[in-house]
Amino acid sequence: MKKHLTSTLALILACALLLPAAPVQATRTGFPDVPGGCWYEQSLLILQNYLPGIIDGMVDADGVKRFHPDDNVTRGQFLKMAMTAGEAWTTDHSRDDIHWAGKYYTMAMENNVLMAAMTSEDEGAQPDLLLFPCTKKALDQEISRYEMAVILNSVCQNMLHENMLVTTKAYQYISDYNAISARYVASVEQSFGKGLLTGYEDGSFQGDNSLRRSEAAVVIYRLATGIRKTADWASSPRIDPIRGSTRPRDFVSFAEWLYDGHVDAYSNPTAEARLRLFGDKNKTYFATIDEAAPYITGVLVPIWYIDGKTGNKATKNVLLVVNKVVEEEIKLIFQQIYNDPERFPIESVGAARFTGETGRHAWGCAVDINPYYNCECNFHSGSCVLTCGSGWWPEDMEGETWVGRDISAYHGKLTGPSVYSISPNGSVVRAFADYGWGWGGSGTNEVGKATGWSKGKNFDFMHFSVWRDGG
Repeated sequence: MKKHLTSTLALILACALLLPAAPVQATRTGFPDVPGGCWYEQSLLILQNYLPGIIDGMVDADGVKRFHPDDNVTRGQFLKMAMTAGEAWTTDHSRDDIHWAGKYYTMAMENNVLMAAMTSEDEGAQPDLLLFPCTKKALDQEISRYEMAVILNSVCQNMLHENMLVTTKAYQYISDYNAISARYVASVEQSFGKGLLTGYEDGSFQGDNSLRRSEAAVVIYRLATGIRKTADWASSPRIDPIRGSTRPRDFVSFAEWLYDGHVDAYSNPTAEARLRLFGDKNKTYFATIDEAAPYITGVLVPIWYIDGKTGNKATKNVLLVVNKVVEEEIKLIFQQIYNDPERFPIESVGAARFTGETGRHAWGCAVDINPYYNCECNFHSGSCVLTCGSGWWPEDMEGETWVGRDISAYHGKLTGPSVYSISPNGSVVRAFADYGWGWGGSGTNEVGKATGWSKGKNFDFMHFSVWRDGG
């Protein structure tokens, strides 16, 4: 019986091989390997109808065009999708011969899309970190989910001009948050927060994994159409129509806590404050990086800068090393500066440093912005003596006075007003002040009533700190 059944099956199989092949079943997408009603079908359909060619199928050896949903996406393929979704274009075709995606790489470079954030390991190296070079080998390599997140976030910021979301609680909702590289964490937070990504079923991101074509279809659909749901833990910043403040309600900064009974009669931090700052009530600053290491952290913040190639304002994320006690307020302060319509350009910014000084930088509680155009100076001799930087000349201060002096007293070596000089009326001073931080350029215009950390004698226009007078 068993032998007869085997012979019968063999005969049926032989006959089947002689019959013409059954037609491949078509689906709504036209791809036989995309099942009707699957989780990515609707996204793919909309892309086919409204952005034809943005993500297409491939004709296999049997002449049938399939989507291959489980295949991984290359960097070149994803750049094409992202640049098409962002409606990019270019007149520069110098990379076209390198790879079929060379023109999309050029579009990405022109829109500052391929720069990851800098991390503490990169200090002293190149200021921007290119995700990958424009070579055939690099563009044919599978794109990682980390790289995808950076590109998505950069397109949202630089090409679609979306504001950053408040994502300070992201670590509670992305299950592998602590495993995310510092270079990518801001991009992952924003991509999750804006609903571009939802992660795996366990809530993880798994950034080292490759991106599948089915996943890419959904992500690009959300990017191109804007149809996405903001995560419950992310929120649009609240903007005060008068001050431009985006400060969350009920947030108490460390700077405010410090002046709520945690400085002594001489404005020195109390033992409780020193314990929070340094882990030791007898310590007053960090002398070395090794000493500071357990108490400091890297914070990725978004900034506007002026692209040297185009002259236009663009955005990127930079890393600031700060004391852990001010981590959240630094994120919020820079997010407010970033979201403000002024879009103040930051050429250079630094925070903690441990080089023997004992001030707020050695606490990890101070920030310097654009030092070349926001000088440190003094008037002890009666005239301006520059001790750092080349001068201070905000664009909106022409013809004004500052602490009783004509603005020209502070020009130093500058030959004209600068967009990089920090105005006392601008978004940078306002954002830091909203969280209780002081400015080293602070004072009053009224002659005889000079205030600020040096009563009108010393100025440090680049400097912001948790000290109310900016010292």
